[in-house]
Amino acid sequence: MSKNLLFNQGQLGLPNIGSIERSEQAFADAFLSAAKILCKHLTQITSAIEVIEDFTSEPFNLAILGLFSKMRCNYYSYVLLEIHHDQLGSQFLIEHLCEAAITLTYLVEEADRSIFSEYISASECQAHSLLNDVKEQLQKFPTHSELLILREKLNTFITKQQNHTTEFSLGPNPEVCLWEPQGAETTAKRGAIVGLNFLTNPARQIALRAVPASWLDLQLNYVSSFAKISFIKGQSEINFRYLRDAAHICLHATQSFLEEVDQHQNIKLHNIEHQQQILNMLYEWFYNAHQCYQLPCCATAHEQRDNRIKQYKGRHE
Repeated sequence: MSKNLLFNQGQLGLPNIGSIERSEQAFADAFLSAAKILCKHLTQITSAIEVIEDFTSEPFNLAILGLFSKMRCNYYSYVLLEIHHDQLGSQFLIEHLCEAAITLTYLVEEADRSIFSEYISASECQAHSLLNDVKEQLQKFPTHSELLILREKLNTFITKQQNHTTEFSLGPNPEVCLWEPQGAETTAKRGAIVGLNFLTNPARQIALRAVPASWLDLQLNYVSSFAKISFIKGQSEINFRYLRDAAHICLHATQSFLEEVDQHQNIKLHNIEHQQQILNMLYEWFYNAHQCYQLPCCATAHEQRDNRIKQYKGRHE
């Protein structure tokens, strides 16, 4: 890394990697500090764009802005849960983070107008399905306030979408609630297309289809070796690789998002090169911080083990 890059990272407020104490807690504090800076930058981008009416008036732009906002919200919450050893919570949020980041990147980098139409139509299809479920539940609980509110929201959504049928017409099979062509209908497949599938876990997605609290759910997700791999193993250790990768997937999606915004005919972001430089500095910091944590902490662990052995021998000699 160049001296100029280090100087710029210092200006950004990123921790000096070379000065971090060689302990898990010290690196956890450093990663959390860097995550705050990344989240602050993502918030600034969101605030600058969401007030531009000419941009948000277009459904495609509104969709990618919404995905960007969801990614930002999930990112910092995920970091907090991972650093505080909440494996169940962090696993849940990393999946939502991946869904938002990969979908955003896929829409921007790969999808054409017809794919976006399928994206919209699939949600209308799903809304009809959910509305049917709500109506069934209202027959049992006709005065349930939350069901009544949800019914109103779904009806509003469906009506709004029907007003755009000429712009976003339903595909030939509207009963199929998928929005990508065959071969890219899941997050994992979309992630592979845009090179962001390193955090997706198809096995977990299948296992989670089991009815919650059923015997199968217990066996697959809490008792079996699968659960031990997913939730128990490493529970006492922070997964810094996941923290690095989560930051990188956000940064990749942000780069694509900014490029899309910058290409809008009536918008020219101020200091776009400066913003891209900040993203590059953050990418470098998370990569180098993870690299730095790997070997030194291993060495520290060995030293601590050797010291414990010496102390044990000293007491028994």
